[in-house]
Amino acid sequence: MKLIPQWRDWHRFWSVRLQLLGAAILTLALETPNALLTVWSMVPADLRSELPEGTGKWIGVAVIALGIVARLVRQPSLNERRGPDGP
Repeated sequence: MKLIPQWRDWHRFWSVRLQLLGAAILTLALETPNALLTVWSMVPADLRSELPEGTGKWIGVAVIALGIVARLVRQPSLNERRGPDGP
């Protein structure tokens, strides 16, 4: 296994950020389901009625999937020339 050239900038990758957010949402849903219900109750009632039942549990999965897609998109700010010590 060989690391990518920008491995020190892992925290700047949108793919990593989105996958961490998705994992946090799923962890929150599993560990404290009442917190997720509180957030769901803050969504306007008319919007909640338009969404299919069980949508909340798929939000974390969707964010992780977006992280996979984001890995395919070039981030120009990560490709600029950097010194040996980083930014």
